[in-house]
Amino acid sequence: MDADDTTAEAGLPHFFLTTSGLPPGEAFERWRSLCAPMYEVSPTTRAAPLPFGSNIAYPIDDLVCHRTRLSTQRLQRDSRRVDAGPDHYMVQIYRSGRFQGTVGGKSLSASRGTVTLIGRRHLLDGILDRADGIGIAVPCARLHGLPFEEHDLLFDAARNRLLAARILDIYRRLPTTRADKAPALADEFVSFLRRLLEPSQASDVLEGCELHGGLSALAGTIVQENLSRPDLSPEFIAGQMQVSRATLYRLFEPEGGVMHFVQGERLKAVRDALADPMETRTLGRLAEVFAFSSLSQLSRSFRNRYGVPPQAWRTERRVAQRIDGQGTLQNVWAWLRET
Repeated sequence: MDADDTTAEAGLPHFFLTTSGLPPGEAFERWRSLCAPMYEVSPTTRAAPLPFGSNIAYPIDDLVCHRTRLSTQRLQRDSRRVDAGPDHYMVQIYRSGRFQGTVGGKSLSASRGTVTLIGRRHLLDGILDRADGIGIAVPCARLHGLPFEEHDLLFDAARNRLLAARILDIYRRLPTTRADKAPALADEFVSFLRRLLEPSQASDVLEGCELHGGLSALAGTIVQENLSRPDLSPEFIAGQMQVSRATLYRLFEPEGGVMHFVQGERLKAVRDALADPMETRTLGRLAEVFAFSSLSQLSRSFRNRYGVPPQAWRTERRVAQRIDGQGTLQNVWAWLRET
């Protein structure tokens, strides 16, 4: 059993703000204050409901990863905010919802599954419609030498798929990542991002397994992307990898077999979801999402692996996070300013 499977450590420090349950006026003021250094937030029309949202942010060394869920609202970034703010790029995937507007003078439309690359110094004006996004802020100094003036706000299909999988995987692991592991995680993501943005990379490299770090990492990515499929099987994985089942079986011998690995990844996904303060789904819903045959199967398997029932583990995590202390609004902007 892995060391990270047996403890309920507090994980990385984080800032968490939710406006859930607040009166509309108070929710709007809190949300507007959070966003103020980066955006002006307003209703889409005079008659539209006041905006609100929830946000969690984790420092990963000199990077910041955040997840934001927000109502339909208008966001604007003018030259005053550009001049006053830090210099970084935000790589973000939309889990749901839609953005429609202009960024840096270019039209941009993004919806579920889309990854965007937006510079902090881009002027912005657009409508976000009930969006849920995960982004990673990367200091410009980390990406020095890349031809951003030639790069669009969106990615081609191959880069989009690779980035989407990587961002989702990093966010999933953050609530249980130890602080001493953050620098290596940041370096790994920056190196990955630089390779994807480097124009000399050939399309056959992007579409192959090299950027996944080999066949094992490619198999892991395919499993992660398909955990919700009840028919996730050796045949399916081998087909996606374009290798024989014999090759796949040999690859997973050290893991105790293909389906043992798949089951372990499903349990890790449930564990990490239960550790996420933004996660509101019930255990029953998580059992459905991650293709367990029943809630009782999930509970039994979770207890066997981690030594506690899933609901007890969720409670432990919430207590550990409260004791560890959430960051403040000033912490968040300090992290971003340092980038």
